[in-house]
Amino acid sequence: MNHPQRLLLVTGSMGAGHHAAARAIEERAERVWPGVEVVWTETLDGMGAGPLFRSVYAGAVRYLPWLYELYFRLLWHVPFFRAGTRAVIGRWSGRGLSHALAEHRPDLVVATFPEGITGLAWLRERGLLPMPAVALVADPAPHPLWASAALDLHLVSTEEGARLLGRAAPGAVVRVAALPVVSRFALREPTPRRRPLALVSCGSLAFGDVVSICQGALDGGADVLVSTGRLPALRRRLEALGRPGLTVVDWIDDPAAATADADLVITNGGGATALEALACARPLLLADPIPGHGRANAEILAEAGLARICRGRAGVSTAVAELADPGARAAVVKELWRRREAGDLDADVAALADLRRPGPGSGAPAGRAVDAEERVRAQDALFVHASTPTVPQQVGARVVVEGAPGEGWTEHLDMLVRTRAPHLELLTRSLAPARPGRPLFWRRVPAPDPHRHVRRRTWTIGPGGDHPTWDDATTAFFADRLDPVRGWELQAAHEPETGDSAVLARVHHALGDGLAVTDQLIRLFTDENAGTPAGRAGSAAPPRRWDGVRHAALVARGIASLATAGTAGRSPLVGRSAPGPRRIAVTLDGAEVRKAARAHGVGTTVLVLALVAETLHHELCSGERVRAMVPMTTRTRAAVASAASGNRTAAVSVDLPTGPMTPAERVSLLDREITARSSAGQPEGAAAVLAGLGLLPGRLQQPLVRLVYGRRFFHMIASVMPGARRPLHFRGGLIREVQPVLPLGEGVGLAVGAMHWGRYTCLGITVDTAIVPVIEGIPAGLRRSLGSMQPGE
Repeated sequence: MNHPQRLLLVTGSMGAGHHAAARAIEERAERVWPGVEVVWTETLDGMGAGPLFRSVYAGAVRYLPWLYELYFRLLWHVPFFRAGTRAVIGRWSGRGLSHALAEHRPDLVVATFPEGITGLAWLRERGLLPMPAVALVADPAPHPLWASAALDLHLVSTEEGARLLGRAAPGAVVRVAALPVVSRFALREPTPRRRPLALVSCGSLAFGDVVSICQGALDGGADVLVSTGRLPALRRRLEALGRPGLTVVDWIDDPAAATADADLVITNGGGATALEALACARPLLLADPIPGHGRANAEILAEAGLARICRGRAGVSTAVAELADPGARAAVVKELWRRREAGDLDADVAALADLRRPGPGSGAPAGRAVDAEERVRAQDALFVHASTPTVPQQVGARVVVEGAPGEGWTEHLDMLVRTRAPHLELLTRSLAPARPGRPLFWRRVPAPDPHRHVRRRTWTIGPGGDHPTWDDATTAFFADRLDPVRGWELQAAHEPETGDSAVLARVHHALGDGLAVTDQLIRLFTDENAGTPAGRAGSAAPPRRWDGVRHAALVARGIASLATAGTAGRSPLVGRSAPGPRRIAVTLDGAEVRKAARAHGVGTTVLVLALVAETLHHELCSGERVRAMVPMTTRTRAAVASAASGNRTAAVSVDLPTGPMTPAERVSLLDREITARSSAGQPEGAAAVLAGLGLLPGRLQQPLVRLVYGRRFFHMIASVMPGARRPLHFRGGLIREVQPVLPLGEGVGLAVGAMHWGRYTCLGITVDTAIVPVIEGIPAGLRRSLGSMQPGE
């Protein structure tokens, strides 16, 4: 596609950070689009209010911080204030920007200033912005003036920033991009020194108690280079300290060199200075963050592990003293650089050429249609309501490939997302932002964005790599909560020692059950473009006269059976949930599993559940029984295929026999238990209960779901899924294994997913080690259990 010929950068001189972000875009645009003409426009000048805005802003932050904090909170929490502010600023700035658009006639507009973004949105809503328009958020934490669903794309620098932007402007298109800094901000080996050098930069306006920050850094054992923002009074106060190791300058002419030369950076705004420090992989301290956006930025960066918040002179001193140790600094630098490598601003800017123009006079964003909404089924909404930051509801898999190239995975996944994902229903759904008291709705995304769904860097597995083992990589990938608006995410990984590669995939459980997710991923990945066998729908038999009556009776029996089963009771497998459960993969010989199942006269689902029960008895001493919630797929029924969207399972509550008995007795008891629970109509009863929950007001659904979906009614989750027996390939290599990954329930410590794939039965185990701390024996225990169930044993 032809690249833009004329780029208009919309910025604003409220501090220097917005210009810094614009310079980064200009540098990359000229690099990736040879011959592009780049023009800047100053939003505040177009409004005729530059001096007024700058004076009010600086005065409020410096002398009335409570007032600026109040303004910031009103923007977030008072809808009519937010709407009124957007309307006034949008009209005011939009009129000035319209003149710049008419003069320069750009092919693409990128704004790095919130008031400019608001003005562009005002123009788009009136059909006066016919070219693609992008908001580049220069702060880690966007506020409502940074965002508008009318614009085509928002680029943010953190995952949490993307979530915040979705709150600020529901329906806005957002992508996590590389840090918006010029390329001279890069990692450089630190200069050997007796004392570390701290760069203290509190923005171009030098907000906050800069003197106290410098004193704390000096107390902690660092030398200090501080910029006063050309404030003579501040310079005099600092020089009056007369402390050795303190260097005071009015202005730093080469911030890239100064940042790279420093051993750590201290600031209080969390904006451009913070991003530049992270780009250089320098430890970042945020000292007494300024109100409003400063505090919001600090919280985002601290939660992401990118910075540390310090309170007062003593807090700065303590943090600096810890970083005075070269080993401690080196560890921080290594982690920051690992994260920095994942971004590529050149690629982010080059991708802007793919944004399409909206139709003439359209107020819709370029590059995406206005999509109809579809109400979320009760079976799917359950997993939205059940998801918590500690126990996120996401399913997925580790797709292991042997014989494929180790390089080029990100580019290949990008291509598949662009070409195949638009034709896969599950992968083109996004949860519309929730509205209080309203049902949940899906939105269709006709063209999923690879940058939104594919992580930019391939992980290396092995000693000295990103993760030492595959299980460690899977644990890390699934550790945090996946936003249901994003829906799904892919991460490639490669193990140089064995030559194996894998794609880790996670999908919000609301989009589909394990079988649907696996089917769609296999259709996305495989060279054969094939799905799982259960994806083929049967033909529906015509309804008979009494079918409705029989089904109603079965539902009634099922609800009664669930009610009489009662609560799950005590178990060592339940307790208080902790974040970041451990993921373990176990691969069993599929032929041995099938042989054992035939020997006992049962199906492989019963046999795998018996293996789990046997292992629980020997390894975890789990008592006489363990209540398992076992999802049974309805996709193999007539006219229900795995390609059908959503969760198509019916839960059965099964008491796994985990007391002392022979393997044959365990298999027999379990077979009778599953048969009895299924014939009692439990699956149909559970589906009816869920449908009933879906009829309740939205504000009642979440507490009821969290009451029933957790340790009160089951101790563990176990699911056995069919896979593919025939060979399938990915980038020319054989897909050797597909290890499923299941979520836990609140207070539930164990989940086991199994999938029959090729020569293997692949088990994916999720363990909350705060509840079940001893897990080392589980893999060997499963293999021993399989051996004990073979004929003749």
